[in-house]
Amino acid sequence: MTNITTLRAGGALSPIMPQTIEDVYRLATMAFKSGMLKPLKTGYGQAAVEEPAESTLARGTMIMMQGMEIGVPPMQSIQLLAMINGRITAHSEAVPGILWAKGFKLREWFTGTEMADDWTAHCELTRPTGEKIERTFSVLDATMAGLWDRSPTKESYGKTKPNDSAWFRYPQRMLKARALGFAGKDGGADALKGIQIREEAEDMDREMRDVTPPVQSLAPPIPSIPDIGPPPVAEHESQDAPTNMAGYLADLEDALLVAKGQPELIAEIWEEHLAQLLSLDPATQRAAAALYRKAAE
Repeated sequence: MTNITTLRAGGALSPIMPQTIEDVYRLATMAFKSGMLKPLKTGYGQAAVEEPAESTLARGTMIMMQGMEIGVPPMQSIQLLAMINGRITAHSEAVPGILWAKGFKLREWFTGTEMADDWTAHCELTRPTGEKIERTFSVLDATMAGLWDRSPTKESYGKTKPNDSAWFRYPQRMLKARALGFAGKDGGADALKGIQIREEAEDMDREMRDVTPPVQSLAPPIPSIPDIGPPPVAEHESQDAPTNMAGYLADLEDALLVAKGQPELIAEIWEEHLAQLLSLDPATQRAAAALYRKAAE
């Protein structure tokens, strides 16, 4: 295995640039051990599953390699790039730097009344050749896309929680990120190499869960289902335990049938029934878990 670089005191600082894929993997390993590169989790609550370390290291390696292809050093790649639905994306803060380094110029401004439908972010991209490309994104565009939400609270699994959406907390920055994303894709594709703005990718991930529709169907893809798994076996029976197991399972099956294809509703039903499930005998618990898995297919 080759050395990544020779470190010495003094002189001009330059980024560490690996020369082989093994070197990239070593850097990814160091980033993982230091906490810079974190494993992803899938699922909800107690059912959440953390990806294996090998998957985290592979993802970090791919991110660094993609970063080097577009001129972003490895350490910056770990902090500014991300993989969403198998596609490398860039934070909106990273895109201007990539474009500036390749001779592009950017001009950004807002028009319209703040927070009103006509409030619009503008991004003008000037290519090294002098050609100008301007793209916009307004509150009306965000509303039509189902992104604009000014409610201070939101419903999540039957509970009311503060609205922590980036569109609620940072509307100006999100509008600007979308305008920048469109300008970059339409006017700087040769510099960005197809890299998508992360904020846009996260919006699409929240709306669709999978941005790649199945080839055999034009229907929108069904969102991914959390790995619910079997409920834990209770040590003692609860007084709230149902006495008619067959009737309980039939009612549960009817509720899940209505929720089929709606992962958030399935997870909500799971949470509502969890306390009762803990009081059931193991055989009924396994039957209930099978119903959840069937609904999640």
